[in-house]
Amino acid sequence: MKIGKLNDSLDNEKAKEELLKLLNEYRGILTSSILDYLNSLIELEFSVIKEYISEVDRKVLSELEIYRKVAIYNIYNRTKNLFDRQDDEFEFYLSDNGCECLSLTINIGSKWINLFEFNYKQIISNGWDTIKIPRGFKTLNIGDISLFQTIENKELREAELYRVMKILERLYDEKNPYLSHSGVVGGSDSTWEFNHTQKIKKYEEQFKELDNRKKLNDDEKKEIEITKKVHDLLLQDFGLNYESFVDQSSQPFANLIEGKTKLKKTFIKKMPNLTITDYITYI
Repeated sequence: MKIGKLNDSLDNEKAKEELLKLLNEYRGILTSSILDYLNSLIELEFSVIKEYISEVDRKVLSELEIYRKVAIYNIYNRTKNLFDRQDDEFEFYLSDNGCECLSLTINIGSKWINLFEFNYKQIISNGWDTIKIPRGFKTLNIGDISLFQTIENKELREAELYRVMKILERLYDEKNPYLSHSGVVGGSDSTWEFNHTQKIKKYEEQFKELDNRKKLNDDEKKEIEITKKVHDLLLQDFGLNYESFVDQSSQPFANLIEGKTKLKKTFIKKMPNLTITDYITYI
């Protein structure tokens, strides 16, 4: 494994000592069982995501800054240690590049494949925008975790081929609503024609790629193998399974988005101050 730049404030003994010192200040506030739980998280005995405490206790803890700091430390270092221990033929690249975002990637062929990302940057979100926390203010948000997996699914590929074909049929039949009978060139009619031609070209390329994909190439097979291995390792460490997530495509109006591909699905697990998103790509 190649190790890029890591966060010194999270990846050393000093960080652990500071957390233990901070935890000691809560001894008059928290019960002994919760103190033991937080101490175990600092010692990296298990993942903070695992259901070792009740949802009620987790919601109460999520109101404390100590929980946020311990959770970030736990996720960051358990993930780092998990892949430090992997000894196989695949060469992963683990880095945060000083951006408060730990990521795991691998290069396959000519492209970089995302495997895992933990964004713990102090931001707030209103569901549409994210805003960096101003200096002097604090947030209890732990962050966002992203998982990635590529899976072969011939049935979904056929369904996507059919979807693209129906879109092309509709596009071929569309008439320019701005077409001028006066022979004047330019304006809205020309803009529509250009955009329409580009859209047809895009879907024709998609159709050709899907129609020609009779079998997987070596890079695709490798991507499927590696993403499954990493995905399974992370789910096991987090104490999660596929049933832990909610399929976003099953949510109301999810399928009304124009151009929504059947070859990509998003699954979400929400916890207090932490969201885990599982991105599945089918080929």
